[in-house]
Amino acid sequence: MEQQPALYLIAAMSENHVIGNQNSLPWHLPDEWKNFRKVTEGKAFLMGRTSYEAPDALHSTYRNVILSNHGDHTDQGNTQYAPDMEHALALLSDENEVFVLGGASVFAQLISQAQKLFLTIVHAHIEGDAFFPTVSLADWEMQSSEYHGIDEEHEYSFSMNVYVRKEADNAEESSQ
Repeated sequence: MEQQPALYLIAAMSENHVIGNQNSLPWHLPDEWKNFRKVTEGKAFLMGRTSYEAPDALHSTYRNVILSNHGDHTDQGNTQYAPDMEHALALLSDENEVFVLGGASVFAQLISQAQKLFLTIVHAHIEGDAFFPTVSLADWEMQSSEYHGIDEEHEYSFSMNVYVRKEADNAEESSQ
């Protein structure tokens, strides 16, 4: 069996879980984008086709694997297409770490397999049509959190949080 890379979900969501509206981010947070670029530099990305084609999407200069059930895409340069999650993860089996960029259905499919969440909370209730799945934070340990207030470049305050999945193995082993 091929080894699966460590999966890291990275997203920004409003307090009401909105991650997008009409295939765009419903906010402009330059410092959050800078952090995104710093964290993901040189890493492979996994995302759905709609997210990949979004006007404000960031693509990896290293490697992109795009989920698409449309058979009309051809691999080009550092971008490969996969018809389903099984094929996408097989394409990425030689990676140590993969950042999952969404959209909503991709996050929902992989949240149970993720080892880390890089989750920015935008401190506002925002209208949108794409949502981050509900996460039980009891399963996660906060590794870091950095708050950013409203200023001339940021219309919303936000917190950039990193969560690591708690080890379930330890609890299971101690009960045996």
